[in-house]
Amino acid sequence: MTDDIVKNIYDKKIKNWIKKSWKFLLTILIYILYQENFLISILNDLGFKISSLSKNIKIIALIINDSIYAVTVILLFKKEIINGLKDLKKNFTSRILISVNCWLLGCIIMSLSSIIIDLISGQSVSNNESLVRQSITIAPLYMLFTCSVIAPILEEMVFRNSLHGLIKKKWIFIIISGLCFGLLHVISSYKTAFDLLYIIPYGAMGCCFAYLLTKTENITLPILIHMIHNSILVLVQILRK
Repeated sequence: MTDDIVKNIYDKKIKNWIKKSWKFLLTILIYILYQENFLISILNDLGFKISSLSKNIKIIALIINDSIYAVTVILLFKKEIINGLKDLKKNFTSRILISVNCWLLGCIIMSLSSIIIDLISGQSVSNNESLVRQSITIAPLYMLFTCSVIAPILEEMVFRNSLHGLIKKKWIFIIISGLCFGLLHVISSYKTAFDLLYIIPYGAMGCCFAYLLTKTENITLPILIHMIHNSILVLVQILRK
């Protein structure tokens, strides 16, 4: 009898957790599929070879592909985003102030740590940054779109919104959010142990975005600041060419 009661309580807790967390888990899954080029792989398997298309058509196909993932995630959390915009409108000055402060703090830590890593490793930029710059040279408008719109939406919805929903302890969430965000920007392109040090600058910005979310409970703010941050970096690279 006691075992049945314990089992029922356990089952109820699991069901309640799934009910509260399924959208966060689904968002993480969607992001993994995005990283693995799931839709493009399906098209390739069906005989529609994206790589064989002309450059302009390929870019259009990639924009559509990226947009599908972003729109899906937006629809999942449409209410939260709309409420975030309302909150921004209602508390515009205070929200802008804390957003800019968090962003500037992230930029300062990111810049200082990058300089130190560069001195230690002898590299001028991370491999991830080098790959991004190469891609900007090849397809500047596409990179402006994906870096300034798609990446901020998906990354904030995963590393901030979803992790925040799954991890209830504030500082544990901030640290894990920053660490995962840093790993994302390093793990797929690292070549030496020194490259792993770039987890620090990327992670610092991720922690600042996470802190911003915990202070405001408004996911729209880190999305917008992330968009502005990436837009500035991409535009600088485009204008330098």
